[in-house]
Amino acid sequence: MNKLFLRNQLCIPVMGYNRAIIYDIIRKDYFFIPNAHYAILDTNDVINFNKITDQEEKAELIDFLLKEEIIFEIADRKQKKRFKSFSRSLDRPNLLTNVIVHSDIDPVFFDFIKDEYLLNVSIIAPQIDDRLFSLLAKIDILEIDSIYLYIENFDQENFETTRQLISNHRLIFSVNFFNAAGQAQTTQLHQNIYFNFFEEEFSIYKTKLTTDKLSLNNEHFLEAYNVHSYYHGKVYIDQEGNVKNGLNNIYSFGKLKMLTKDLFLNTIYSEKFRELGNINKNDTLVCCDCEFRYMCVDSRVPVKGDEKWYHQTECAYNPYLSKWDDEENYINLKDCGVTISSTGCAIDQQKLSYHFNKTWAV
Repeated sequence: MNKLFLRNQLCIPVMGYNRAIIYDIIRKDYFFIPNAHYAILDTNDVINFNKITDQEEKAELIDFLLKEEIIFEIADRKQKKRFKSFSRSLDRPNLLTNVIVHSDIDPVFFDFIKDEYLLNVSIIAPQIDDRLFSLLAKIDILEIDSIYLYIENFDQENFETTRQLISNHRLIFSVNFFNAAGQAQTTQLHQNIYFNFFEEEFSIYKTKLTTDKLSLNNEHFLEAYNVHSYYHGKVYIDQEGNVKNGLNNIYSFGKLKMLTKDLFLNTIYSEKFRELGNINKNDTLVCCDCEFRYMCVDSRVPVKGDEKWYHQTECAYNPYLSKWDDEENYINLKDCGVTISSTGCAIDQQKLSYHFNKTWAV
């Protein structure tokens, strides 16, 4: 008699072009699987492992899934009623959830948002100084969950002193230092604050998707599954006071100093401002073929094509070769036979197959 198995509803299979991933959104882990196994596991019903004809392959898969607690055994089909399906709908009543500002932001901005509930505020500063601490004092009284600091220039000499001062601000979740070459540890945890160190400049970091920007948890998955995980609910005020909907956007929706509170709120709640935030990754070329699409935070500016959205700059990951740009044998989209334009995605299958086989030495 065949055993009956259900999939842990918090372990979600996601298919990519070459391979699939099981997102373990509670334990914040993931596992690669073949796309053929995705088709078997992508069900809320009893899993039909008999679709795998190779008995050894089937046994190995079941053993692996049981070991990682991705599936569990039930005694009979009636028991399935005890386990509800995981809802993937996004319940977020607030349209504004994330704010990015510079440490020299006009103080009037905080009058505009003082009645808003924010998930987080990100602050970009050239260094840790009195101006930054003055800004933190204003933010400490707001109703927000957390603060992220992005410090463009790391000061090793005064680090211990500033670290103690930063720890006095209870809302700070992480401090990210750039131009911080030579650090023995890339991440330190001190008084419940993460201190992260990056060798590159912030101007480079902000434009590029890297593996450290992959985020795997329940909240991020639901956001990325339904909307755009970077642009949704975000407002950015640049150093000239321009109101934008993302860190890398050129288009300005107006100058902060020229707006009243009502005009500012009407602007960021407008359909035009929120358009990018409502884009689904499945409606975006290349992203729709990527197995990482529900865990990435992609700050590139999408462009509207004839049928789908697309990007004019490439991501750091090529899903058609399953390679990151810092990995050996990486090739960009064009060179491996994939052409992206406003009209769609054209794939030279013969060229792609050649490069894929060469890359993976198949």
